[in-house]
Amino acid sequence: MLTAFFYSARLYVSLCLQSLQRRKNLGHLSWRGRLLRLLLFIGFLPVWLLHWLCLFLDELLFPGYRKVTLDRPLFILGVPRSGTTFLHRSLSEDRQRFTSVSTWEVFLAPSILQKRLILGLATIDRWLGRPGARLLGWLEKKLFAGLEGVHDMSLDAAEEDYLLLLPLFSCFILFLPFTESRHIWQLARFDWEASPRDKRIIMNFYSACLKKHMAVFGKDKRYLSKNAAFASWPRTLHETFPDADFIICMREPERAVPSLLGSLQSGADFFELDLEQGELPQMLVQMMDDYYRHLLENFPVQAPIIHMDALQRNVGDTIVSLYRGFGDEISNDYRQRLQELINEARQYRTRTSVIQPASETDSLWQSQGFSCYYRLCSQADAGSRTSGHSP
Repeated sequence: MLTAFFYSARLYVSLCLQSLQRRKNLGHLSWRGRLLRLLLFIGFLPVWLLHWLCLFLDELLFPGYRKVTLDRPLFILGVPRSGTTFLHRSLSEDRQRFTSVSTWEVFLAPSILQKRLILGLATIDRWLGRPGARLLGWLEKKLFAGLEGVHDMSLDAAEEDYLLLLPLFSCFILFLPFTESRHIWQLARFDWEASPRDKRIIMNFYSACLKKHMAVFGKDKRYLSKNAAFASWPRTLHETFPDADFIICMREPERAVPSLLGSLQSGADFFELDLEQGELPQMLVQMMDDYYRHLLENFPVQAPIIHMDALQRNVGDTIVSLYRGFGDEISNDYRQRLQELINEARQYRTRTSVIQPASETDSLWQSQGFSCYYRLCSQADAGSRTSGHSP
């Protein structure tokens, strides 16, 4: 843990310095933007220090977490905007079987100590008639209103656990404030570009965070993870968790790529980044191309592929098929919940603006990774796929 702390401290300094500069083809960075970044970095510093203090206290107060095992964790990977969130939250409703980190946990409580303190405060709040819960409910509606239909968020909802890597500055969403960082973009090419040392530090920290979650919430349960940002991580994940199962979510590139760019628009505007032209949209399109190629051609184990359209049409049959493929049984309680999920899926719509990649649009879908998707789709009837079930 001490190695990870010094690793993150060095990254904090270098990332902050890099982010105060901007190459012109990423968008104009004003003095107001530089001041905003500086205030954000200063404001985040006490939060970062608090997280690390609690993480170190875990080593003294709860050393038993190291003995926790993650048996057959299930990782949902896929390209962004392909239904990974919907599938994750649908599976997480099987509360007898699965446990996932929630929004409040990834942002407020990566340590066991923080988890137990917040759970203790929640118990006191219930004794008092839940005034705190009502206040938080009002606040989350205000804070997360802008994300409705884009990436619906709630403090209690199952969330992407790559956000647990924020104290380590190894979470890809940080490309928005730290667009110049080579380290951040390596996270989008993790299996083939990250150094063995970086992989070791990041995965040791990630594994420790998952064990801390299981120590509090996961006794006799199976850990469920979803991260579209881990689309370039499957080999490293498989090496770290050799008995893990995987699910791959897919969507047509001509729909997924513009949806991704549109979903990032508000964040790009806030950080004065140009998603219409210049280098950044090209970098993101190349990232998506790499994701398709790596998931479809280089996946280390057999894994079922779930298409977003099929998931929306019949989430019930999709989940039944997944359980059967993994050799699991669906409980009666979850069968009833599946019917409710089917009704919700029929009403589910994403609300994202769409940004079409510029200039090379006509030839874009013929690039290596995207062509791989269409080639495998055409071979689906023959069952031809090197790394799992046909799409």
